[in-house]
Amino acid sequence: MRKFDSPSQVVILCERQRFIIEKKDGTRIGTIAHWFAQPERFLEIGYDVVRSERGKGYGTEAVQLMVDYLSLSKDTVRIQAFTDVRNKASQRVLEKTGFKREGTLRRAGFVRGQRADAYLYGIIREEWKKPKILTKTA
Repeated sequence: MRKFDSPSQVVILCERQRFIIEKKDGTRIGTIAHWFAQPERFLEIGYDVVRSERGKGYGTEAVQLMVDYLSLSKDTVRIQAFTDVRNKASQRVLEKTGFKREGTLRRAGFVRGQRADAYLYGIIREEWKKPKILTKTA
């Protein structure tokens, strides 16, 4: 193991931005984040909506906004996300926003303390085409 003598020798491996999902009245109902997956530097997203607000379209809208934002502001060839194979609602969100199921990762994550299989979803730049919600970035 190498000891670092100063912070300037540290390489940041994960650039992450997290956002709050809010209803129009300002009620906070979830989070969504993006980060670069290493070593390829593909963008990856993750999201969660509080249980009482699920199934109302908030997750789909948040993911679509994130895909628009990342496609307009970042130079990446793909955006990807993982979901538990039993999470049908999250799979619908990703499919509605243009993601394609690309494969199954066996025993790739933990759900309630137990190993679980996950689906890998991805959308590539050529599939995105144009913004569906967001029209410009600041």
